[in-house]
Amino acid sequence: MNGQDLKINIIPFSPVQQYVDMSFFKEKRANALPLHLSECPLEIAETYSTEERKKTHYFYTFFSDDADADLNIQIDLSKSPRFAKHYFSHLIRKHFRQKAALVSNNFIRDIEVWFESPNQPSKLFTTYQVFSLRVQYAEISEGFELVIYDNGITRLLNKSINDLPDIDLDTFTAVVFRKNFYHVKNLSDEGKSNYQEVFPVVNKSLETHFGFKPTNNPYGNKYDRKWKSLNTFLSDHINTTDFKTVLNHSITDFMRVPSSKIHTTKKSSSLLQLGTEEKQKVYTPKENLQEFGPYSLPKKNQVKFIMILHENDRDYANRLVQIMKKRYQRPDGSFMEDKFGVSLYDIIRIRFELDRENSILFTDEMNPFDAIQEYLDNHPIDNEKFNYVAIYLSPFSKNETDKEKRAVYYKVKKTLIEHDITSQAIYKEHIFSPDFKKFYYINIAAAILAKTGGVPWKLEATERDELVVGVGAFKSKEFGVPYIGSAFCFSNNGDFKEFNCRSSAESFLLAQEIKIMIQDFIKKKQKLNRLIIHFYKDMGRKEILPIKKVLFQLGYDHIPIIVITVNKTYSKDYLVFDTNFEELLPYSGTIINYARNKYLLFNNTRYVDEEEIEIESYHSPLKLTFQSTHPEALKDVTVIKELIDQIYQFSRMYWKSVKQQNLPVTVKYPEMVAKIYPYFEMEDLNEFGRSNLWFL
Repeated sequence: MNGQDLKINIIPFSPVQQYVDMSFFKEKRANALPLHLSECPLEIAETYSTEERKKTHYFYTFFSDDADADLNIQIDLSKSPRFAKHYFSHLIRKHFRQKAALVSNNFIRDIEVWFESPNQPSKLFTTYQVFSLRVQYAEISEGFELVIYDNGITRLLNKSINDLPDIDLDTFTAVVFRKNFYHVKNLSDEGKSNYQEVFPVVNKSLETHFGFKPTNNPYGNKYDRKWKSLNTFLSDHINTTDFKTVLNHSITDFMRVPSSKIHTTKKSSSLLQLGTEEKQKVYTPKENLQEFGPYSLPKKNQVKFIMILHENDRDYANRLVQIMKKRYQRPDGSFMEDKFGVSLYDIIRIRFELDRENSILFTDEMNPFDAIQEYLDNHPIDNEKFNYVAIYLSPFSKNETDKEKRAVYYKVKKTLIEHDITSQAIYKEHIFSPDFKKFYYINIAAAILAKTGGVPWKLEATERDELVVGVGAFKSKEFGVPYIGSAFCFSNNGDFKEFNCRSSAESFLLAQEIKIMIQDFIKKKQKLNRLIIHFYKDMGRKEILPIKKVLFQLGYDHIPIIVITVNKTYSKDYLVFDTNFEELLPYSGTIINYARNKYLLFNNTRYVDEEEIEIESYHSPLKLTFQSTHPEALKDVTVIKELIDQIYQFSRMYWKSVKQQNLPVTVKYPEMVAKIYPYFEMEDLNEFGRSNLWFL
């Protein structure tokens, strides 16, 4: 893709010796490790009876000729790659136990090696540079591969749990006991009896408690930092004589991605359409929304604004009105046009018309919703005549740590939704900040337009006879119950039909909602070619079966269901670097097929032939996994590219901010709904709440 030289953090290798002697057991023994039947060497199948092969697990040790073993056998590693991965991982762990401060497994069972950092910024903790290693077979190359990824800095408190009596055990997540890593809930009885030797890993809660600064800048160029650290690790620990006695490899650099594994989205998928009259195609709305105007204005009536504020916050409200109307107050109290300001109309072509008569004052910062409820019950506003937006001047920041104060915002949202009014919350202290006009204002304007039914920007997409369902989730620490949100969309243009939310325990109702959407879709389109689901995690048989039944009931069981898992957490284990570009970031729209039905999608603001556009953020790639009720549907690369293109386009339809996002809104919007919904304490969203973008 335009001269990219793409390298992935993988080293191909071959066994130092092809044959190894192993001992196997039919029953669990001390120091023997379990091995699933699917991972057993081929030689095992040849020696066990048909009845014995029905066992789920066998057991093995890395010692040969064990007198008590049921079977001592020589294994050909080239014929049993699944078992070979266990063997090579054992060799790697054994090697690094002599080199690293700590060797452990992370939560996905990859090997972690910890090295003490040369510079220690504090006596309260010790910092470690942590790398992870994974053995895999024939994912990118044709043989064995070693994935090496940088897990960043980990800090270990120099005080034991015994030295921290005022901190609840629930605050700790991971600990180290006698050079072994544990999740605190899984700490051995021996560890629990020796808390003076158990040292906590610094998590966000401990960062806050001790006032520690974050270890990395989340907005910096992680590609440059990780490329340097990975190459240092490669030089110091992999391209060494002693490691080559563990795994046989001959290259001194990370692997170049084969051209057959590289794909791209269409260039047109990066372009957004702006302008209510003459359409303009741009890469980013940030610099262009004001110049060209939004794609379309609200269809429903004239937009009116009401202000909801504490009685002592009139100065904040007056200043906000001045900004929205582009007015400047003279010293004598009179007003004139602010020639250097930007009105709301200048950005989104909606005049800021304030309905002062219906604006609401409250006296209790912790309970504004009762005042809102009482006023709207007794003074119903005309939603048919006007398209109302409530501007809520919040006394509390969205980053408020106090649970009760944080809940006020959500309860205000709920009260307004119950009266069919969308809202825009603005933290009052931002209004007089110099950053308000620079950072917040344009984002607020775009969100207001979307909430009133306008379209800030749109993609140039071909409509197809397919229904797209997005499912996202959020688990609040406060409520402890995961909630799943869903979004139903008719096409790539971001025309959302409905949103909903419910607890994960009611996820079976998703199938019934899909049934209703399919029926509505067929009424509108007359046919349905496929059902596409963007899911926040791997969709299991239990979750997909009710949806298959729905299609069968409707007579559409021949329609393929294509499920694309969109991993909410960006890829840490697989990174690709463009070594022909100084900042190492691959072009936006680059697609890498890194395993069977698994892809990386790079989604940023580095565009082909548009190098003058500033790179705003250095997103790690999205990890996408495909599955289908009709597996043949995934064999066509053209179809896969088309579906990834769709995800890429949906990531550009995020209207809460003009800054480029990474996650598609089909997953992001439901997650946002699921984050707020538990605070509503209601069985279901009303019709307005299911169709309006109130959560932006």
